[in-house]
Amino acid sequence: MKIIHRFETLPVGNQPVFCAIGMFDGVHLGHQLVVNHVIEQAKINDGIAIALTFRDHPAEILAPGRAPRLIYPSEFKQHLFESLGVDVAWIIPFDEPLSQMNAEQFIQTIKQCCVNLACICVGSNFSFGYQRRGNVDLLRRCGVKDGFGVESKPALSREGGLVSSTRIRSLITSGDLDMASKLLGRPYALIGTVIHGDGLGSQLGFPTANLDCKRLAIPPLGVYAITCDIDGVSRPGVLNIGKRPTLNHPEPKLQVEAHFWDMETQLYGKQLALEIKGKLRNENRFPGLDALKKQIHQDIEQAKMILS
Repeated sequence: MKIIHRFETLPVGNQPVFCAIGMFDGVHLGHQLVVNHVIEQAKINDGIAIALTFRDHPAEILAPGRAPRLIYPSEFKQHLFESLGVDVAWIIPFDEPLSQMNAEQFIQTIKQCCVNLACICVGSNFSFGYQRRGNVDLLRRCGVKDGFGVESKPALSREGGLVSSTRIRSLITSGDLDMASKLLGRPYALIGTVIHGDGLGSQLGFPTANLDCKRLAIPPLGVYAITCDIDGVSRPGVLNIGKRPTLNHPEPKLQVEAHFWDMETQLYGKQLALEIKGKLRNENRFPGLDALKKQIHQDIEQAKMILS
């Protein structure tokens, strides 16, 4: 799969291009309807399947105070596109110039980059362009004028509601990870890049991988049993999401820390996908580090039971 990060003439030769467009946060079951349509049409017509999305949520520019935390980082979205069978992931930074582009200009830019654009597929509630003035009806009119087809997929309903990124984020932050997994179409995983921490875990005898998840929707504070594929091997572990109240830090910060008891490899810079298999307990304050260390031992034993 090719990955393109800017508007440019795409290296697709003379093959017809079938393009799915959307934010696709989570690449959930509804998104998969859209993406799979262009993949199927590309196979039937000996064409190229493209997923056009944005690296950042548009609200980061348009309304920073209301920008949602994402389900997955954009790098993992690339992986999901590839696993579905997309030929080209077109992941564009959503910046100030793009936010000022009107709907017709946006479509013309795509058309110029995809000389043999055959079809655009979107969700039925898709909106685009300056002040979100573009919709599916406008897209269809552009298609008639410029010679490409338009397909819109209706929103899916599952488990008593619509399948949407907003709903899935709410399920994650409320702790209903089983339902989030059903709507995603895969087990939910908390994903982040390993960064340097303060080394407390190693001092206690439980070295941890500290994950950068600050832009993501996070499950409730607490301790969880997890598994994680690391270099092709499924590793069991425990995950702590919390502010470490036992330390009485004057300005506590949210920490996402994973401990894998059967490995000691340095993981700095790796992106890890932590599959949460069960919650062990809520975050607690302990009388001291010895009591905390004793509890971590108990957490590991309980996690081993769950994961076995």
